[in-house]
Amino acid sequence: MTKIINFQTDPSAYRHWKVEYDGAVANLYMDVDETAGLFEGYELKLNSYDLGVDIELADIVQRMRFEHPEVKVVVLQSAKDKVFCAGANIRMLGGAAHSHKVNFCKFTNETRNTYEAALADSGQNYICAVKGACAGGGYELALACNYIMLTDDSTSSVSLPEVPLLAVLPGTGGLTRVTDKRKVRRDRADVFCSIEEGVKGKRAKDWRLVDEVVANSKFDEAVATRAREMAASSGKADVSQGIKLTPISR
Repeated sequence: MTKIINFQTDPSAYRHWKVEYDGAVANLYMDVDETAGLFEGYELKLNSYDLGVDIELADIVQRMRFEHPEVKVVVLQSAKDKVFCAGANIRMLGGAAHSHKVNFCKFTNETRNTYEAALADSGQNYICAVKGACAGGGYELALACNYIMLTDDSTSSVSLPEVPLLAVLPGTGGLTRVTDKRKVRRDRADVFCSIEEGVKGKRAKDWRLVDEVVANSKFDEAVATRAREMAASSGKADVSQGIKLTPISR
């Protein structure tokens, strides 16, 4: 029997994300529940994601726009230690039907496009604060943000390991954003996409893969400061009352 996937959710049902609102700044934490995959047969380890994780993220982005117009800056970060996001769950994709993979990619890309466009559409700017490994689809989550901050330590890096590791979804938006959005030199982009260990620290900034690299001891403070600065310089009007998004009845 085919499983019916419900794309409608609300904050009371979230299993994978947490949001903290602090005036003009919202902190969005990726905290994937390993045991709460959309299907049986895999665990969502290392903050990897399936369609269920993205359904929640899409809901959050829309509620941020309409229910919380006071928010001017959203800080996307991981609630896990030593890992930001390992990308799309390989075991999930390995066991999925082709049609599900196609729709998963489509929905994932549309979700990334929505919060990438939130600055122009709703005056909400997204910062990505990367601590730990940020690989494949995890880096694509970051690339859709408008400003990427990376902590400078031995475990934090950005990577697109699809080419050297022959992963199943090469370039679902990542390669395009590296070259066309972040203006990474083509020769460096070629090297970047051929090394599975990724790029760390100062080299990541020099290559334009991230916007700022901060010492680990000062990282949290620097992220909070940057968020406040962006909120203060925002041209978005101060709006305190949002529009409640209520369930849609079929």
